[in-house]
Amino acid sequence: MKKFLSILLAVVMIVCTFAACGGNQAMTIVAEKESAGEKVVQTDEFFKDYTYTAVDAQSKALMEVSSGTADGCVVDYVCSIGMIGEGTDYANLSVVDKYSFNDEQYGIAFRKGSTKTVALVNAAINELIENGKLMEIAKKYKLENQINTQPAEIPSDETLDASDWEYIKSKGTMVIGVTYFAPMNYLDGNNELTGFETEFATEVCKILGVQPVFQEITWSAKFSELNSKTIDCIWNGMTITDDVQTNTEVSKSYMNNKQVLVVKSENVSKF
Repeated sequence: MKKFLSILLAVVMIVCTFAACGGNQAMTIVAEKESAGEKVVQTDEFFKDYTYTAVDAQSKALMEVSSGTADGCVVDYVCSIGMIGEGTDYANLSVVDKYSFNDEQYGIAFRKGSTKTVALVNAAINELIENGKLMEIAKKYKLENQINTQPAEIPSDETLDASDWEYIKSKGTMVIGVTYFAPMNYLDGNNELTGFETEFATEVCKILGVQPVFQEITWSAKFSELNSKTIDCIWNGMTITDDVQTNTEVSKSYMNNKQVLVVKSENVSKF
């Protein structure tokens, strides 16, 4: 009887300890507000027992995990290529390789109805694919395996609305809304903007005959900034979603992506 009571007491203590910890509920996952990562955390069954907190940039999500104020974050796979691991500011972080979420594609968003602008941008991307320049830039940032080299079909010019393109052309500039994260758009050691998207957009604008102007935006305000003409496009590792297609005109897909879980390297085995 005493032996039975001892075993029962041990089981109760284990259960109580687990309850006190709250299981996964005591663990916090962060992601960028209104991002593809946030959608994964809010909808994927894997995260149903975790506490979710939104931040306003993927870089901040990584910072939270690195500093220990969050247990993990969900970010773009391409973000993990440029921002974590040896030689980066987040050398103490790793991707949990056994999990990945939501295969997706990147595109460039313009104001609704900007069909001429999108056609011209797609034609420029086709040219960069054909002459090898897009792949050259991708290799520089270790993104060659992510590039979509399928050319876009360009519609007849008679069917296109040119009003937004005329607006951009009259200014001589294309104001490009970005957020900062490597390897897409980020500040180098000389505080100069660089990255895959920076170089890619510059090459497209060169073909179009306009000057690129890069402007940092708050991701959750991207559509309002676009519609108010604070920016002319969103060119920032933007996942093509139903929401994006409803609110904007979108270019061809130029890159494949997915969402990944990033944690401290010492904690990978816990997930």
